[in-house]
Amino acid sequence: MARTGSGGVSRQFRIGVWRSFMEVHNEVLREIEREIAERHRLSLSEFDALVNIPLDGTRLKDLKERIVLTQSAVSRMCDRLAARGLITRTPLEEDQRGATIQLTEEGRKMLRAAVRTNAEVVEAMFAGRLSPGELLALDATLDRLKSAGPSSEDAATA
Repeated sequence: MARTGSGGVSRQFRIGVWRSFMEVHNEVLREIEREIAERHRLSLSEFDALVNIPLDGTRLKDLKERIVLTQSAVSRMCDRLAARGLITRTPLEEDQRGATIQLTEEGRKMLRAAVRTNAEVVEAMFAGRLSPGELLALDATLDRLKSAGPSSEDAATA
């Protein structure tokens, strides 16, 4: 007999739901990556960086905290974005290794277009496939998961 957890649902079923969630996530992310690259010649990491640069700019080290790349990868990516004219990189007087990163006007235009592309893909492949009720239920569920620590069952099996 399969071990059951919350509400009599088997562990195998719960893992299967998680697997399905990850498959949907990967499918949507692959399509976002493809569309962003095709339409805007941006990698997903470059798009992520542009989205995380405030309009008034940011320090390179602060940008690194907002995206999931190493310091050297962020630095190289910013060099590429600057070479394309999408950002400016201004050295800091007080920190020889530091820099202020700011979107150029061209970068702002690219970002607006890429954000629209991202929204179109999310709508077509994810949100548009769910009813308003399903979206509200999923939002509530994800909010609960984001704010919750490990469950008592997880602690007992750890």
